[in-house]
Parts: sequence; C-alpha cells; structure tokens
Amino acid sequence: MDEFVNFEKLEILQKQGKLSPEEFAEQKQILFRRAMRESGEHANPKSGVIYILLAWFLGTIGIHNFYAGYAGWAVIQLLLTLSAPLFLFVPLIVTALWAFLELLFQNTSRGGRKFSGSRKVIWMLRIGAVAWFVAALASAVFVDFNLPVELPEEDIIPESF
Repeated sequence: MDEFVNFEKLEILQKQGKLSPEEFAEQKQILFRRAMRESGEHANPKSGVIYILLAWFLGTIGIHNFYAGYAGWAVIQLLLTLSAPLFLFVPLIVTALWAFLELLFQNTSRGGRKFSGSRKVIWMLRIGAVAWFVAALASAVFVDFNLPVELPEEDIIPESF
C-alpha cells in the first residue's frame, strides 16, 4: 500500500511539473523494483519452455517440480518412481501420467507467477507432446507380435499322451 501512495505522489509531482517524464519513469521503476523485492517475488520468472522439457524428459522423477518450486510434489514423484519396481511398476505409470498432465496444464511456479517464454512455443511443445503420446498409443495398439511358436517334435512327446 505504501508503494501506491508513493506512486500517487510521483504522479502529482509530474503533473505539477516538478518531475520530467524521464525522472518519473525512473522513479516508477525504482518503486516497482522495491515492491517486487519486498513481496519476495523474483524479477525473472521460471521459463515455461524449460518446465515443459523437464516434465517431458525427467517428469517421472519430479525434476520439473523442483524447478518450479513445488518441492513436496517433486519428492512424492521421486519416491513413487523409486518404489515402482516393488509394486509391479504401477507407481511409475501413475507418476508418468501425473507429469504428463502437469506438462499440459501447469502455467505457474510456486509463487503464483506465470511462466515466462513465448506462449506460441509453449503451446507448440504441448501439442507436440500430445501428438507424440497419441502416436505412441496408436502404435502400441496396432503392434502385431509375431513371436515364433515352436512345438516339440513328435518323437519327444511320450506315447501315453
């Protein structure tokens, strides 16, 4: 609230002609930086492109959530992935789907700040991930397993059979 009062004072000084437009812009930037520093927000938000790439390639171990500041979720994803061999790899499937959904729908870091980066690139990466997932799913459905089946020779089969 104090910054708002100071901003109003700056506007009044500019209207009275005591501040030039350059000085006003400079003072406004100083107020903005101070407000950002006091609120705990960082000047450089996390990159959405990096978040998506981390989620795509390292999502099952939660690296993308460590990057965005969601350490609790990241630890859960990591523990689920590490415990996957003990539970027939079901936790790995859950974690992979969880990371994929975060890749598609997560737009902010822990502080509530939107990811930076080109929105077009972010959407293209998301569309590419969905296309790859659909293609992989379709190829898995239409796979033809032509495994050779060897029957035992007749002279090996016992007569009583």
